[in-house]
Amino acid sequence: MELKLKASEIFQRNYQSRARVVLNVGSSRSTKTYSIMQMFLIKMLQEDNIVITIARKSLPSLKGSAYRDWLEILNINNLYNPNNHNKSDLSYRIGNNEIEFISVDNFDKVKGRKRTYLFCNEANELNWNDYNQLALRTSKQIYLDLNPSHSEDHWIETKIKTLKKVEIIHSTYKDNPFLEREIVEEIEGLKDTDQNLWRIYGLGEMGLAEARIFTHFQLCDDLPEEYDERIYGLDFGFNHPTALIEIRIKDDVYYWKELIYETHLTNSMLIDKIKQMELTDTIYGDSEDPNRITEIQQAGINILPADKGKGSVKLGIDLIKSKKTFICKDSINLYKESKIYSWKTTSDGTITDEPSKFNDHGMDGGRYAIYSNNNKITPFFI
Repeated sequence: MELKLKASEIFQRNYQSRARVVLNVGSSRSTKTYSIMQMFLIKMLQEDNIVITIARKSLPSLKGSAYRDWLEILNINNLYNPNNHNKSDLSYRIGNNEIEFISVDNFDKVKGRKRTYLFCNEANELNWNDYNQLALRTSKQIYLDLNPSHSEDHWIETKIKTLKKVEIIHSTYKDNPFLEREIVEEIEGLKDTDQNLWRIYGLGEMGLAEARIFTHFQLCDDLPEEYDERIYGLDFGFNHPTALIEIRIKDDVYYWKELIYETHLTNSMLIDKIKQMELTDTIYGDSEDPNRITEIQQAGINILPADKGKGSVKLGIDLIKSKKTFICKDSINLYKESKIYSWKTTSDGTITDEPSKFNDHGMDGGRYAIYSNNNKITPFFI
């Protein structure tokens, strides 16, 4: 069988490794997750009677990453068979081999049957007990991948990197030969504009902990059904994502959820999506694009321009930091942004009071809503 694997060197290194634990560390867009899923396809075609477990902290995050990659790889190679796919259990069979996708947000899910191979996707989201319970029931190899956004006392640093039988595969965007030129240029531009983000996205190294803006966000299952107030924030984009964030406030606790996070949305497409959601509470949109806001208002949608006066960014951030805040588990992009959102760092290592303008679309949307609603602004045009 001839496979259509557009594989990077990261695929080869994982496939050839014989270490008990293979730790993939590096920046986003370096092919870590995709390469590991390609490798598992080869194993399922070559080996016999194996069970592969793909685990992540939450199910929505898993569906948006490794599970989606797995289905794409099957379809590209014309191997997908709906009869082999158990959608309710998130498992797939090839012959007498099985691959399963599980979340570990409920500890009981970790206590399962034995497996041949284990892959912990975004392993730094797990705690040590999650990982240990999975590892003890794995007979062959364990693969982990992560973006370097954890602290130096994390179990990845103290218990995994210190193992004798561990291979560490470090990767960056340069290891992805299929990355679009525009994205490469954007990443490389960080070298001259923000040293902290260059460390994270360019070099695939741990960012400066003191530069991170939000460290208090926690995950929740969903928005509360009962609440005191509901608002929305909208950050416009096209080549970059358009992000619409819903925020519910209950007992002075804030709950965030991403409703839209998509590129290449025209205003008419955006209006259609908002209308389908039947939103009635106020949307605070990026006031730097008043024409788009006017068009959305004329479509009958309750939208106001966000308050972006002098000092509003820092004041908005301070307001968010003062509130206990949860992000819904299915808000994958929003949660990723929250872990990377940081103060701009100059070439000499000075951390400024200005947030970095990179992968901040959901963060901006949420800030527009909270700061503007706090000020109870009135529209300056209709």
